[in-house]
Amino acid sequence: MTNEPAADDASQSGRSALQLSSVDLNLVVPLQMLLEERSVSRAAERMYMSQPALSAALSRLRRHFNDELLVRAGNRYVLSPLGIELLESVTQASNSLTRVFSAQADFRPEQSSREFRLVCSDYVAAVFGASLSRELSRVAPNVMLRMEHVQDAVVDEAPDSLRDIDGLILPHGYLEHLEYTDLFTDQWRCLVATDTASTPLTVEALGARPWATTYSGRTAIVAATRELHMLGVYPRMQVTTRSFLTLPDMVAGTDRVAFVPVSLVERFQERGDVVAVDCPIAIPGIKQAFWWSPSHEQDAGHRWFRERVGAVAAKLAAG
Repeated sequence: MTNEPAADDASQSGRSALQLSSVDLNLVVPLQMLLEERSVSRAAERMYMSQPALSAALSRLRRHFNDELLVRAGNRYVLSPLGIELLESVTQASNSLTRVFSAQADFRPEQSSREFRLVCSDYVAAVFGASLSRELSRVAPNVMLRMEHVQDAVVDEAPDSLRDIDGLILPHGYLEHLEYTDLFTDQWRCLVATDTASTPLTVEALGARPWATTYSGRTAIVAATRELHMLGVYPRMQVTTRSFLTLPDMVAGTDRVAFVPVSLVERFQERGDVVAVDCPIAIPGIKQAFWWSPSHEQDAGHRWFRERVGAVAAKLAAG
């Protein structure tokens, strides 16, 4: 017995290494832009690159993959089957390369132009992300904060999915065995149309009236709905939306009910056509936390970002 690789394995490894070493990594970003835009002119504009130069890059990519990637359909281009398959992969590769080459042993925020990717719900972006963006602008004016809407795949594929982002803000109960920092705790209220607010909202009414809810995937922040299920109440979902901020529009002028976090209520009060009322059941609070991949632990820039996130949370808690 030997621990040395077999000849076939060694030659395959050598071929893989040779293939990677022969790839021009300067083609990664053009590939991403071309697949996203499905247009040479628009991709060239995004890259501040001439169309002839990007057309030459597309020709090299077509030779490399032995595929058209972009296929003319009438007066526009569509992605080939391989192009569709590559789109997600090249986006992840681009993000990983950006992270690799932006890592620094000594992070200087006042000089950095690094991009930090934060995944969260639109509700968290409104009540926490806005304050974080102001703090980053104050101490690191050239840093960019990119906030993206949370998707089920990010949670389902954690911790691997967290390697390509700087952090995920999500309540406790979805992730475990990961590093996190607690941010803030919120409570739930029920949102109803103003012209129905005079009718008492009982547990029976919660089961009888139609509902507007946030997207019902497992990453949606609908812990309050689970409390209803524990009581044997199963709300009739009439409208679902991915956005907490659109719930008032889904409730106004109807007899629908929606669960909304208390921190959003003041944003709705001036509308006049919806009102937040107390829920007729006791619902545990929403304990929001910032989660990150262990692979970022020694990244000086990421340590600085975590400190800023924690500082903003502390400031908001202090009022």
